[in-house]
Amino acid sequence: MNVYHHQQQIKSSQQNYEPYDPNGILSFMNDFQTRLWVYSIGSTFLISFMPFVLLSLIPLKANTAENEPMLKLLLSFGSGGLLGDAFLHLIPHSQPHHDEHSRSHTHSHAHGSSEHSHGPHDMTVGGYVLAGILAFLTVEKLVRILRSEKILHSHSHGGNGSSFSDGKKKIKKREDARASKEKKSDVSSAEESLNSCSDEEHKHLIEKTINDEMGFKVAAYLNLTADFAHNFTDGLAIGASFLAGTTVGVVTMITVLVHEIPHEIGDFAILIQSGFSKKKAMFVQLLTALGALTGCILSLCSTNADELSNAASSSWILPFTAGGFIYIATVTVIPELLENTSTWQSIKEIMALLTGIMLMFLIAIYE
Repeated sequence: MNVYHHQQQIKSSQQNYEPYDPNGILSFMNDFQTRLWVYSIGSTFLISFMPFVLLSLIPLKANTAENEPMLKLLLSFGSGGLLGDAFLHLIPHSQPHHDEHSRSHTHSHAHGSSEHSHGPHDMTVGGYVLAGILAFLTVEKLVRILRSEKILHSHSHGGNGSSFSDGKKKIKKREDARASKEKKSDVSSAEESLNSCSDEEHKHLIEKTINDEMGFKVAAYLNLTADFAHNFTDGLAIGASFLAGTTVGVVTMITVLVHEIPHEIGDFAILIQSGFSKKKAMFVQLLTALGALTGCILSLCSTNADELSNAASSSWILPFTAGGFIYIATVTVIPELLENTSTWQSIKEIMALLTGIMLMFLIAIYE
């Protein structure tokens, strides 16, 4: 039955494609399968490449005190995009369609039943969102614990070990940056306070400093993992949409592209904040494009791309990913925005966060 449906879908799709000039350079595209694969894979590459170009234009090379105001604006915009995507896109798309909900609701009342068929599904979606939050929390806690034990073990076997001395340098760097920001004339006070600390206090400061940095780095990788899963479902949708025709495919491609921009900016800002260089951050982000490419190829090879795409949308993937995005935005990014800043900087950060949410809202309306 699926094979028959697939053949009917292909036959219907072929009628929606305008032929190219048989003598032209694109005549090879008159073969339906060739055109389908070129359009779908080409769109997937375009979606991955355009944000890369945009990121290359951002004048931000590393996480320094000088770049901190701009970095926080990007983090604000990115967290707004993550929250908007989770609450306005991923979670609503995980719910049953409204017409199905209405029929189910009417049917249950017509039989005088006190049960609501939509209840269990709604709880399932919420459960997967919670599972995503808890999974991200568990992974970050485990990494922090393992990292702390490694640091303390290294220090106990050599007071002047590399981890210990690196930690001292990081604390010194933070104190110097803070002193610079507060326009203190005597920057050496940071070094004096550091040297006056006991060995036990050093250990505590080092552990806290490296744990904070490690927490952001773990969150960055977790966010990329969630983005990979999200891109996978986007790839499924692109492949299925081009099966329906060029117009549907192009509209889907544009929607996904606009939808990806705040994500990519947010990912980039989180990676920079966690210590990545600009070049490395952009390269790592490109790896998440493999998720979209995998989803697109799987969709094109499937005997029923629509069913596959719908199944992915209604499965645990979207709500679980939403939970991950909520965790990253609220636990990792927003606390960074609560650090002391000027009133004007705080206003700009709130506006950037609202801009990210509003962009996702507009996409959700016209999607």
